[in-house]
Amino acid sequence: MKDFFKLNRQIQLRILMMFVGGLCFSTVGGSMTIYYNEHMGAGITGILLILSNILTFVVGLWAGHLSDLRGRRPLMLFACLVTTVGGLIATFANSPWYFDPWLTYIGFLVLFFGYGFFNTAATAMMVDLTNSDNRRMVYSLQYWVINMAILIGSALSGWFFRDYLFELLLVISIEEFLSFLVIYFWIGESFHPELAKRKAESNIFKAYQWVAKDTAFMWYCLSAIFTAMIFNQLDNYLPVHLSDHFVTTSIFGIEIYGQRMLSIFLIVNTLLIVLFIGGINRWTKNWRRETGILVGLVLQGSGFIVAFLGTTLSVELIATGVATFGEMIGVGFIQAYRADLMEGDSAGTYSGFFTITQPVASVLSGILVSFSAVYGNVGMAFFMVLIIIFAVLPAMRSIRIKQAV
Repeated sequence: MKDFFKLNRQIQLRILMMFVGGLCFSTVGGSMTIYYNEHMGAGITGILLILSNILTFVVGLWAGHLSDLRGRRPLMLFACLVTTVGGLIATFANSPWYFDPWLTYIGFLVLFFGYGFFNTAATAMMVDLTNSDNRRMVYSLQYWVINMAILIGSALSGWFFRDYLFELLLVISIEEFLSFLVIYFWIGESFHPELAKRKAESNIFKAYQWVAKDTAFMWYCLSAIFTAMIFNQLDNYLPVHLSDHFVTTSIFGIEIYGQRMLSIFLIVNTLLIVLFIGGINRWTKNWRRETGILVGLVLQGSGFIVAFLGTTLSVELIATGVATFGEMIGVGFIQAYRADLMEGDSAGTYSGFFTITQPVASVLSGILVSFSAVYGNVGMAFFMVLIIIFAVLPAMRSIRIKQAV
């Protein structure tokens, strides 16, 4: 915690906002798929989730360009007002006097529209406020905070989502408006477009064409797609594997089957991050950037390979430890390097461009799951080896290009 108190006050406020926002939203976010499935059916739910992801991606591109034209703070203020409205719509749609799942979805679409603006502008602001000396510490701390928030929020969701959805949505709406007040009164602008050495392109297409000429950044984006595919396995093939192949066992009379093993994997992963990421950061403090990224990605990917080949509780727990250990090593180096690449007068546009990596990774991960029935666990383990290679090699190439500049 002493590292936290050494930080710029605006960074401290942003990290606190991440914790409170992540805590509030995770009380409902992870369970909304179940909500839509229950009230609209699986087919409609899939389409709605795809539309939400497309909206978030498009808004991210737009917001990144605008934040370089107009600054980060105006977009963040606008986004908080939008998310407040979206939260209130969803709250009303689940109130004691009115219920409408479709209006709930519209409310969440408005929320995601606002989040797309906020996250892109806030990412650019964090790049503005940090430097190469403190970035890895800041991003690791930010990662710890997010995991702690999700851990607490998910636990609350399990207890309160079914019976107190109205109250949870109301809390989210209040939190979003309070975020608006915090930004309005206590967070200043981190980027002034009128003072920028390189004026932002008014044409959005030309702005992104300019970013695409940054070879080091483009190689990193390629790496980021496959890196995201490693992270995505928690939501993609791992649940399928555990559901189909995990050997049911019992501990102290409690039956552990596939779905429960997935929950154990997620809980252990989050707890290890919350408990040990600070120590890992101190241990790797003097590591070279390429070493941290290489070791982190290889260990994390290897953990999933072990998980895909394993079928017993002991093997899956070992896999969880290996994957999480790699995740803790790599995440600070990866995120700090991304910020180094975005640094400058076009951080918003860079941040917006980067939003393309997650949708592409999600599509590729989904394709692998779709065809996993053909090649099975061993085949998926082989693909994970390729994913690790394609995550590591472009990252190393990007670092070499950056160092040569």
